[in-house]
Amino acid sequence: MKVFIGVKLPSAVKKQLVDFQKEVIRASIKGSFTDPNNFHLTMRFIGEVDPDQRSAIETGLARCAESQLPFLVETNGLGYFSKRNKWIVWLGTKENSRLQQLYEQLNDSLLGQKVAMADEVAFIPHFTLGRGIVLWQEWEELSKVPLPPDQKITVAALTLFESVRLDGKLVYRPIADFPFAGQAAATDRIDSREETEKS
Repeated sequence: MKVFIGVKLPSAVKKQLVDFQKEVIRASIKGSFTDPNNFHLTMRFIGEVDPDQRSAIETGLARCAESQLPFLVETNGLGYFSKRNKWIVWLGTKENSRLQQLYEQLNDSLLGQKVAMADEVAFIPHFTLGRGIVLWQEWEELSKVPLPPDQKITVAALTLFESVRLDGKLVYRPIADFPFAGQAAATDRIDSREETEKS
């Protein structure tokens, strides 16, 4: 099985990502656009694993989650990775020391379990909107299009996902969730802070 570690997104955030995605689709000649059900925040790609490796991954995830408390991440405009003449277009996040720290602690925890991982690349947190995209519109113009407001997302758990094809369709299927320690109390504090900011 092919697996990766990420953060699930609530339905409201997925709906907002669709609004961003529509602008990219409008500006594209072609591309493979992410199914909204597959929207997530990738923390670490692992690759092909056997049952013993999966057990080690889950142990590492559990140990990492034990030391975490929930925190907020904010979206922050469009970006892309280029590959030949085609692009991967994504919605990025604002700089967040807690997210970077989580990434580093996750790596340490997995290495402590001797988990073999895919080659590490620079950690650029993002939500993939589409792959293999060819634009008809200049990127500078697309990046100026008015987009929905930045979205605040609560990161309160890590999820182990399996990447599978069902009836020819790519599906990112959650296998197991690992909630952060103190999740309920910390999430209540985040919710209270958001209400205070709105008032």
